[in-house]
Amino acid sequence: MPSNVFRFDESWDIPEGTPQQVWDVLSDAELLPLWWGDVYKEVVPLDGKGKASVGSRARARARGALPYELNFIIESAELEPGRLVVVKTHGDFDGLWRAELSPSGSGTHVQLTWQVTVERPILKFLAPLLWPAFAWNHRWTTPRGEAGLRRYLRLGTTVSRRDEA
Repeated sequence: MPSNVFRFDESWDIPEGTPQQVWDVLSDAELLPLWWGDVYKEVVPLDGKGKASVGSRARARARGALPYELNFIIESAELEPGRLVVVKTHGDFDGLWRAELSPSGSGTHVQLTWQVTVERPILKFLAPLLWPAFAWNHRWTTPRGEAGLRRYLRLGTTVSRRDEA
């Protein structure tokens, strides 16, 4: 595997929400800064599709613990309500993020796969040397996502801003 390609397999256990409630949040890119604000600083929709649908796109700006920001497009690739969210990313990195949801007790188990190719020129160039730092940075972001999703669902804020209007 080239040094600028990364694959991460993780799982989250979310007792605060049913698979459908978790799916409602994960499938709506606009909600990312609300529940994963430690990482996602801004998400701007690029189309007027409204409700999450295959092909809907948003521009995102994100940051981990390392001193750089990443800019990319998030595009919904596959959506199965209550069961699956797959998104593609294009920009500073190209990738595929897959979340498979299944019932777990009264909550939800989320199996995550994140395969990404770093494309930003300076980061791609440094990838062979900084691979451990990039992997550490990912491990810094992921627990914040799980904790943020749990907190967001616990507070009962699963209604999308579009639904409030």
